[in-house]
Amino acid sequence: MPEHSGVTPLADPGLADYHCHPDYSIDARGTVEEFCEAALKRNLAEICFTTHYDANPLSESGVGFIRVDGKMLPVSPDNLGPYVDHVRRAADHYYPLGLSVKLGIEIGWFHGCEEIVEELLGRYKFDHILCGIHELDNICFCCSGSFQKSFSRYSAEEVVEAYFSQAISASRSGLFDCLAHLEYYLKYGLEYYGEGIRAAGRRHFEALFKALIESGTALEVNTAGIRHGLGEYYPGMAMTNDARRAGVNVGHLGSDAHRPDQVGFEFEAASALVPHPVWWHED
Repeated sequence: MPEHSGVTPLADPGLADYHCHPDYSIDARGTVEEFCEAALKRNLAEICFTTHYDANPLSESGVGFIRVDGKMLPVSPDNLGPYVDHVRRAADHYYPLGLSVKLGIEIGWFHGCEEIVEELLGRYKFDHILCGIHELDNICFCCSGSFQKSFSRYSAEEVVEAYFSQAISASRSGLFDCLAHLEYYLKYGLEYYGEGIRAAGRRHFEALFKALIESGTALEVNTAGIRHGLGEYYPGMAMTNDARRAGVNVGHLGSDAHRPDQVGFEFEAASALVPHPVWWHED
């Protein structure tokens, strides 16, 4: 039975999920079509696929991969081509069925990735470009097998300082439409450092908000934090509320789905945090 068969339709038929990983991402499962069918069953108006593109040459885990026809291939503009073509075909197929399908990508941030983004933008026309901050000193802090090694080098205050420094740099680049899952260090940081890490980032909010506003970069409300047992989204309510008061565009909903049954996860409640969550439009 398909994973999305038990999906409950959303009461609001105008929402969009702008953070979804089909099985081109090596940590995901479910085809583009299965995700689209799940989106239809959830009454979503729009879905945007954001396959991982992790190309940091200094990453401890090595340069990332993309799955194409069941084969693991290094991320590269050429190897991304089948994903791009697949999503574009899905867009043509599902638009008459009432679902707008958009082409996105989630770039794993590292200093120097700007050249990679510019190369991809010269090659493909993306509808949405996410920036995901996943590493500190080239070690993944959001991976179950490496977060302890990553955090062991830092105090909680040093973790958030290094994290927000990257977020500000990514914002100032002006290359991304949206920063993904802000405060992602909480995924394992709460377990490692305790509750104190929640408050450690607040002194960095103002500088980040300034960079976001100046560059026109948006934030997403990413509901995966509930799945990760945090009791709130990424970013948390304190940052979300402060960002909106500061004039930051908190303009996207994202489930960070890695399986079809996660599409639109928790959107019933999360949609209240996004001023204009309806994305359906004519191309």
